[in-house]
Amino acid sequence: MIRLRLSLLLPLFLLPVTIAAQGTVLLVIGSDTGIWEGLDVTKYHCTISPTLYTDATRNAARVMDPAFRGAMTDYFGTPMKLTWWMMAGNMFRLSTNTDVPTPSTMPIYLMKRYEGEGLRRWGDELTFHYHTWYWSDENGDGIWYWNQAPSFPFVAADFDQTLAEMLIEEDLFPVSFRSGWHAMDNPWQRRLNEILPFSMHNDYPAVRSDPTEPVDNVYDWSRSPSSYIPFHPSTTDYRVPGDGSGWNLRSRYMSVADSSFMAGIFAAAEKGVDQVVCLWAHLPETDFLDNLQKVNRSAHAASKKSPTVPYRYCTAVEAMQRWRRTSDTTKPTISLSEYREGDAAGWTVEVNEPIFQPSPIFAVKDRYEEHRLIPLTQIAPGKWRTSQTLLRADLAGIAVAAIDTSGNLATLHQRFLQEDIFIDNGDPGYQESSGKWSTVTLKGWGASFRSAPVTATDSAKVRWNATVTTAGKYSIFLRMPAASVLSGKIHITGVNGSTFIDSLFVGSPALADRWLYLQTTDLDPGFPVTIEMTSRASGAQTLTADVLRITPLVREKWVSGPEQVDAGDFIVREEKTIQVTIQNSGYAPARLLSASTASGKGAIAGAFARPVPGMSSLELQILQTPEQAGAFLDTLIVTTDDPRHPVLRTRLTGRVREYFVTADNGDSAAYREYGTWAYSTASGFNGSSRYAFPQEANFARYNVHLKKGGLYQISGIVPTTVNATDRAKYLLRVSGIPRDSVFINQNQGSGGWVELMKTDVSAHTDVSVTVSDAMSPVISGRVLRADALEFQWISESGATAVTDDHSLPQTTALLQNYPNPFNPGTAISYQLSAVSVVKLRVFDVLGRELGTIVNELQKPGSYIARWDASGLPSGVYYYQLEALPQGDASERFVDVKKMLLLR
Repeated sequence: MIRLRLSLLLPLFLLPVTIAAQGTVLLVIGSDTGIWEGLDVTKYHCTISPTLYTDATRNAARVMDPAFRGAMTDYFGTPMKLTWWMMAGNMFRLSTNTDVPTPSTMPIYLMKRYEGEGLRRWGDELTFHYHTWYWSDENGDGIWYWNQAPSFPFVAADFDQTLAEMLIEEDLFPVSFRSGWHAMDNPWQRRLNEILPFSMHNDYPAVRSDPTEPVDNVYDWSRSPSSYIPFHPSTTDYRVPGDGSGWNLRSRYMSVADSSFMAGIFAAAEKGVDQVVCLWAHLPETDFLDNLQKVNRSAHAASKKSPTVPYRYCTAVEAMQRWRRTSDTTKPTISLSEYREGDAAGWTVEVNEPIFQPSPIFAVKDRYEEHRLIPLTQIAPGKWRTSQTLLRADLAGIAVAAIDTSGNLATLHQRFLQEDIFIDNGDPGYQESSGKWSTVTLKGWGASFRSAPVTATDSAKVRWNATVTTAGKYSIFLRMPAASVLSGKIHITGVNGSTFIDSLFVGSPALADRWLYLQTTDLDPGFPVTIEMTSRASGAQTLTADVLRITPLVREKWVSGPEQVDAGDFIVREEKTIQVTIQNSGYAPARLLSASTASGKGAIAGAFARPVPGMSSLELQILQTPEQAGAFLDTLIVTTDDPRHPVLRTRLTGRVREYFVTADNGDSAAYREYGTWAYSTASGFNGSSRYAFPQEANFARYNVHLKKGGLYQISGIVPTTVNATDRAKYLLRVSGIPRDSVFINQNQGSGGWVELMKTDVSAHTDVSVTVSDAMSPVISGRVLRADALEFQWISESGATAVTDDHSLPQTTALLQNYPNPFNPGTAISYQLSAVSVVKLRVFDVLGRELGTIVNELQKPGSYIARWDASGLPSGVYYYQLEALPQGDASERFVDVKKMLLLR
């Protein structure tokens, strides 16, 4: 066989593109893998469901099934290998989840815990996939989202922190990588060149921008190679081949890999050029397994047409190593030596062979559960030293990762504190002493928890037993599922050997899927720690038991506040209270010394200083009265006696709107149902929504009191739906009198606010909207939905344009008011064919002018003016339209019409 090697002038990767009599097809098949359920870009703190991994009927388990995977083999009879590019960081770190040890690495932890055996059986690769999510308000409207960051520097710190978390908590450091959304820029590519060799996110020829929040899927691969041959990205333009040390490879969404696509790949290999093809999809997708089978069928079909072309199912790293013809599969050896400078420590790192990175990756975790990367400085060939020393007593552990020039990874860990102990309800250290316990699955730590009903004459008792290996101070926590329903209190006691730890009583407000703090105490090895929970009910209740945590990550004082609090919607010139929770995660009490806002406009309720007990929190109330509509932004500044956090800053955000009122199905004062209704499985505006079957007796009514007079836009929202009525009637009553109605297809625009109508009201007016079904005939399977209505003040009473420049009237005209008769308000419509000075006035039967509704220059178009006759007696009234076209007094238009006010 004759080979021509095309050398790339890079000493680190002096590797060939091989042109031979026959090439090989290397198929890298994998998933950009995270969790979709609960991940919401509109929420700063999400609660994410782990069931994609914990439920044996979902795709994570199904894809590991030998009957499924073993049926898909390559040219050599090897079952399909998959590469799992796993999400981590940002949104996961800030989730509210307490059912995993480290929320930031949740997808990786869950995949390893529940599908680790399958990963090992099939030789799959577990690595990294990162979205540059960045919490921001890109258009300045006061509404914040997890947007795609404008560029990598905005999220560089989060990216590095995520690398440290993965390395220390999951012993995972990426050798291959795919970016979220295929996003990339030059700073990010330069950072990748420093840490890992193989990227597979060239999305040639795709280009996309996104001007609308939430921003995502912004990328540009228009200048990148179209071939399936790895290339070194340029350090000045990531899209084109150049001088970078890392590699990139073209990727395609898995479903495009039909027989025609695959035949083209095999045809290129027949010409003697090895092909490396990355095919990706998403594990949660319903057709994920189908697409894997499609790829397998396409590869077999192409192989029949090109029987001399071998093809392999490879992991990402394996494919690159085979393409580079490296025979080195031995990972490097890392050695660590510690040196001291007083109470601080540093480390020297040595690696026994040349590595890809400029220096090994050095990660640190401290007792405050913070992770970070520490730079290394090279002091000799293959030898580096930490660029700073660290207080030794604060360290929980360190980890080092090094990748050699062939792509082989080595990691080394050192722990200085005992690992956390978790005793779950399925572990040997868990024991139920009394009660009728049963298992609740797919919820809680370890995908289950235990539940026991307790009557007024009964009790339930459960015990957790553990033993520490190192003497020291430990904090003890108990995770209680929100399923607990308590009519009284539960009693929790703890002992270490024969030493009493503590005893406390806990009521139901503390039990809400979070860690319940028990005590911080000194524990001795060799003596068992026993935590016992007992419930004696004063009435019927449900006691639940899940997991116990014993941790040496103890802090004396640790005062913190949220990075941001979204205060929601304000109303112009109305006072609103913003609540900010300040947490003390240390066992010793702390104090808040002062609090203020950066603008100086926010008033802080209460006096200072204020104590914050250990393992407790305190609510600060900030009173704000914004003066104008638009985005709201301020900063809360709190000073404390915590030496590590002497100043806390919390960004306060929101949106200031003109006066509005919202009526929701969960507000008993504003919402009332008639007939038979039920809760929908579709969550609504405030987390719930209602539905009823189309019957005359089933309707719902929203009632509000509007304090401000003027023109209102009334909008409605129902959950995203396809089976709602296509003719819902919304009837508006003002002060009990029907004024207007509209018929709406509830499926159209569902999931968002839909304008229903506009109306003009006086100040302090009671308004109601009744929603009912008006389908004729009734369509089987359809339902009437009720969620929320919003009454948004638009302007003072006057005329509102209702046409655009594309549908201008041909004549000027005054139309009959509606409704007529009316009480107390009515709408007067008119149209203008030319730019005119317009006067619209109202008179009584004696010709006395009662008011001018409109007096201004207006463009051509159709208009609606609203008049409120509150305070006037029943009778006949007249309204007059006078329109004087600009520049043409001879075309003056005058018309008068009669209307009837009927009390």
